Amino acid sequence: MKKKVSLVRILHRDKQRLAMYFDYDENLKSKVKTVPGAVYSSTHRCFYVDDSEENLKMILKCLRDFADIDISALTKKNVGDDINPVSWKEPVQEKKKVDIPPAAGTVKKEIQQHVEADRPDESIPDALPVEGESGPVEFRISEREGLLVIKFLGHYKPEWIKELRSFGRCSYDKIRKEWLLTWSKLTTDSLADYFAGQGVKVNVRKQVVNEGLVAERKETGDEIRSKALSSAAFEGLELLALYLDENRYSPRTRQSYLSMLEFFFRYFSPVEPEEISEGEISKFLHDFIIRLGYSPTYQNQMVSAIKIYYSIAGKGRVDPDVLERPRRRRALPKVFSKEEVSSILNSSGNLKHKLLLWIIYSCGLRRSEVTNIKLPDLDRERNILHIREGKGMVDRFVPVPDKVWVKIDEYISAYKPRTYLFEGQSGGRYSSESVYRVFKEALIKAGINKEVGVHSLRHSYATHLHENGLDIRYIQELLGHKSTRTTEIYTHVSRRNLIAVRSPIDDLDVK
Repeated sequence: MKKKVSLVRILHRDKQRLAMYFDYDENLKSKVKTVPGAVYSSTHRCFYVDDSEENLKMILKCLRDFADIDISALTKKNVGDDINPVSWKEPVQEKKKVDIPPAAGTVKKEIQQHVEADRPDESIPDALPVEGESGPVEFRISEREGLLVIKFLGHYKPEWIKELRSFGRCSYDKIRKEWLLTWSKLTTDSLADYFAGQGVKVNVRKQVVNEGLVAERKETGDEIRSKALSSAAFEGLELLALYLDENRYSPRTRQSYLSMLEFFFRYFSPVEPEEISEGEISKFLHDFIIRLGYSPTYQNQMVSAIKIYYSIAGKGRVDPDVLERPRRRRALPKVFSKEEVSSILNSSGNLKHKLLLWIIYSCGLRRSEVTNIKLPDLDRERNILHIREGKGMVDRFVPVPDKVWVKIDEYISAYKPRTYLFEGQSGGRYSSESVYRVFKEALIKAGINKEVGVHSLRHSYATHLHENGLDIRYIQELLGHKSTRTTEIYTHVSRRNLIAVRSPIDDLDVK
């Protein structure tokens, strides 16, 4: 009997997508991955492609021999509001309990996003702090006011309020029965992940400041997407896809660039790609992206896709070197003091959790890198750890301190991992979400109230190395940065040179 795949239209990353939902099956998963452009979303827990007639035909072509494809949801007006498809997820994460306390994480799960105006629902009953069926949690984001408004739409547990308060100042509106927190993306993602881990559905609504602008965006975007692509444009997309595949771009970047370039081609249709001028591109960036208020990140991705295409196409009226990227704000990394790091690393009594945090800090690892460590990657003879396929598919070696080897020996003797150094309760690679929960719990136990992620341990490792006098070029190699420009940001937060600075006020006769 064939497995069932449900096709659903979803809004993801401000675009309409065709989502493929199915019960977990390894063979079916491998077939779905053969759909051109298919990308997995941890937010919606499904594979998806851009919503287009061509992609729908491609899905049917690739899967019709292996699955029963249900397209009934595609005919509904508001699919996300009136159906609840079975989400694909790994069986390990579906039934097994994590051996650590639930806490916040950075990856959003089971979040249904809505972009709509802030309208209170008078039909919703008040939340009750008693045992019973936990209703969904509503998040309303107001970036303009810097607020995250949280409302429990059913029963809630007292420990949930404690979790809210762990993110800093938290107040309660008795009239509207809502909790108010300072908004940030990290806070929103972390709390959404926490409630998802509790089995509670999270509905995220983003307050729309300018409804007219949103309507204009949709109207303009729909008009552009309705334009036909010429054969030259299709050839251009195939050329870019081949280039991205040959250069091993990540699936997410590949999908993003192809989607951006396709939109760019449709905007100028029926003008052929080689006939587009630099001046017309500047006008496109201004009239569509800047005028309609899209973010600098979106603009940067669009420029990247256009630059790559004209660099490899070798024809046309565009010099890719003259295309300017938007200026971007570069925030300084958030780092811990050495005393704070000591408190974090000593906070956990669980051997696995302790070693996890020790390795992240002592080797300067990213979260994905620590979960990817396999036992053969530990080279005891040379006292190094082999990091394979880090960011940008870059391998590197990092030294492992002696005291960490001692802890590794204790851990392996106690837990006996088979493949990965850190594994879940039923085997397999430890999840990134679990790493964040371990980190968040360590912060709470250490009494550190900062809005930071696991990456701050890596930032702290680099900063402390610089403060100890290590050359920035060695730090670059240890972190796996392609350019010293990326690493140089740690010189701005290092205290090595700052402590020698004498303030002019020291020379003044003031009291």
